[in-house]
This record gives sequence, structure tokens and C-alpha cells, in this order.
Amino acid sequence: MKVLTVIPGSSEGSSMIFAKRQVLSLIKEGVESRVFFLSSRTSLTILYKESLRFRKQIKEFNPDIIHCHYGTMTSFFCVVNTNKKLVITFHGSDINKTPFDGFFKDLFGRILSQLSILKAKGIFCVSESLSKKVWWRNEIVRVVPIGINIDMFIPIDRNEARKRLGWSNDKKIVLFNSNNPIVKRLDIAKNVIEILQKNNPDYMLYLLEGEISPDTIPLYINASDCLLICSDNEGSPMMVKEAMACNLPIVGVDVGDVKERILEVSNCIVSTQNAIDLSIAIEKVIQKNERTNGRDVLIKQELTENIIANKIITIFENIYKG
Repeated sequence: MKVLTVIPGSSEGSSMIFAKRQVLSLIKEGVESRVFFLSSRTSLTILYKESLRFRKQIKEFNPDIIHCHYGTMTSFFCVVNTNKKLVITFHGSDINKTPFDGFFKDLFGRILSQLSILKAKGIFCVSESLSKKVWWRNEIVRVVPIGINIDMFIPIDRNEARKRLGWSNDKKIVLFNSNNPIVKRLDIAKNVIEILQKNNPDYMLYLLEGEISPDTIPLYINASDCLLICSDNEGSPMMVKEAMACNLPIVGVDVGDVKERILEVSNCIVSTQNAIDLSIAIEKVIQKNERTNGRDVLIKQELTENIIANKIITIFENIYKG
């Protein structure tokens, strides 16, 4: 089977790293793959040039399936430029409301996502909650989370991880993904730490930002005491599954699939978004001084990269034969 995957952004750097890793996992399972990186979603001039390049690549490669990661202009670009069988993966902000983008940009993006569904042969949503926001054609919607490479995300002794990073063993470190800080609610996270520091100055918030290499993320996870998730909305936050794979305790709000993922995981708490409630939960989790059974639960939930890859391949084959 030949699959052309469309990913917004560049082949370089950590942008859309999860989509890139999924392509590699499909290749490992025997799928013949190529990737088209859509360099712009806003410039009409570039989009026109990209459409010519896209059509040329389709003609040369002749894929059985086109798999588009992300909705909005990326999925709409695919819809207007090919009649090949199209599968779209929605990740969250392409379907969820994003008011910080401005009313019209937010609405326009979501409308493009929903219109793209009309021509698709398959829709992947990374969580159950996200799938409920699809306006129509629910019969082609499947919940397909992004899988985790459990050979990359493995538990490491916390003190050993801290030694490698040069962190003090005395600090109580709360890990927070601060990419897209408005949606992730960095303001709440900072407030939570301020509350905790009033009683114990050893509490520290460590922010994972864009310049950190994706390959070093497992080290930061293992060196931390707890992961904090307090976003306004999510699809299926990868940090939660990565933390599970490393047995890191998690305190998070009921957003995306967070509750579903950590419901059976020891030493994890689902909290309200209130900073005081979150601080109480973090203190409780860290004082327990125990890692979790998250890795076992992750495997039980069939969220490993190879299992997800084979699930995708089965769906692709059914779409191709149909």
C-alpha cells in the first residue's frame, strides 16, 4: 500500500513531530510512504505554488491513500487538489474553538475542517471527546490516538535523570508543556506553583518549550516529580501518554482524553481547573513519593506506536478496497 502523508510545516525541527513519528511507524510496518510538507497555510501565492508541487508528487507517486494530518487549511488544501481517497486526522485545535486566534480566524478554520469531512473517505479523531465535535458523516469517524514509542519513552531513575540534566535532587519539580501557553493556561500553572511555594520554596515549575529537542523529552519527564495539565481544551495531549510510559505521576483537568487515560493509573489525580485544587492535588501526589503504573495501563489501552500503526493500516486497507 502506498500512502502520501500531508503535514503542515517543515521537515526540519520538532514541528508536528508526532505526525512525523507516525509516518515512521507505518513504514516499519511495511507501508510505502512519502510525506508532503505544506509550507504555508496563509499565503495564497505559496498555496498556489504548493498545489502544483502537490499534484506533481501525486502523479509521480500515485498513492492509494492520502493521509492529511490536521484540518483547517491543510485538509481543505487536500480536498481541492486531489480526487484520491483522503483520510484526515484531527488533532484538537483544528476542531476545538480557539478564541485566542480571533473570532473570524477561529471560525474560518473550523469551517474549513468541517467542510473537508464531506469529501473524506475516513476521519481519525485523536480522542472520543474530539470525535463528538464532528458535524456530519459520523459513520466514517474513528477514534485513533497517536501512539507512543515505548522503546523511546522508558522509565529512568529520577535521580539519575536529574544528574544528567544537572538538576538538584532537593527540588520538587512540576513539569509543564508551555507550547501554546494561552490554551495550555500557563497563567494557571504559574499560580499553582506560587501557591505551593508559600508553604515550600522547593517547588519549581519547569517549562517544556519549543527549543528543547524532542529526543531529550523522556529525560525531562523522568527527572520530574509530576506532570501538570490545566489546558482549556485539548485533543489528546501527548505529554500525558509520554508521562504514562515513563511512570510519572500526573495531575490534570478533565480535558481531551486526560480522564480516560489516567483513570486506572495509580498516583494520578483529575482535578478542577482551580489553582488551589490543582496545588492540593500536586502536593498530595508528590508527598506520596511514588511512581505510577502508567506504562502498564498505556500498554493495556493499546496506545503503543506499533499497535496504533497496525490499526491505521487495517482502516486504510478497508478504505482502499471500498
